[in-house]
Amino acid sequence: MNAFIDNPSVQLRHEAAPADAVCLASDGRVDRETMLACLATHFQFPVYYGGNWDAAYDLLLDKVDALSVDTVWCFNFGPAVQKDPDAITSFLQLMQDIIDYASDQGIRLQVELFLDSGEVD
Repeated sequence: MNAFIDNPSVQLRHEAAPADAVCLASDGRVDRETMLACLATHFQFPVYYGGNWDAAYDLLLDKVDALSVDTVWCFNFGPAVQKDPDAITSFLQLMQDIIDYASDQGIRLQVELFLDSGEVD
């Protein structure tokens, strides 16, 4: 696990993802639907989850509020062939907003996105 940084932000990693990283891809693609579905599955969102960025934000705040130790959330794209840049930007903003909230609460949360080699920031 990497050391925490003083000014937290989403860390883009150009290296192999750890085995416990959450894959944001499904059926060879990364888009809004696959990322939100992966978040819902991994974080066990309730059945009433609306499947949108705002609902994911609200539910992730609950997860942050439950943290009691320094935490790192790891994500990757897996072998996705099709990537939606707008959806990826929205995901990165969501994670940054969650990091900022955690920091305001005195909680140390780090988010790492592992990119396939050859991927561009």
